[in-house]
Amino acid sequence: MPAYMLTFVRVHDHESHQKDYLPNAHAILQKHGGKALAVTEEIDVREGVMPQGRVILVEFPSKQAAESFYNDPDYQPLKKLRSTLLDADMAIFDSGF
Repeated sequence: MPAYMLTFVRVHDHESHQKDYLPNAHAILQKHGGKALAVTEEIDVREGVMPQGRVILVEFPSKQAAESFYNDPDYQPLKKLRSTLLDADMAIFDSGF
């Protein structure tokens, strides 16, 4: 069953994010079968309050694959780097169907 990672990011250091984080994180994401479905800053909120920033929706083959990406030993240094480059809100969930 597919699973998804929904992330709202507010990037503070765009240069390092593009150069140091994204290429390395993308390689690990692909290793776990992750595929970006949507990346946008244009959100039309109709109800409630959503976190600000860029929205990223990634699909994985399963919730276990998403969790394996997030917990991958190769990703841990990138998570530390990411925390210096941006603020994020993130959730992992399965499709429920």
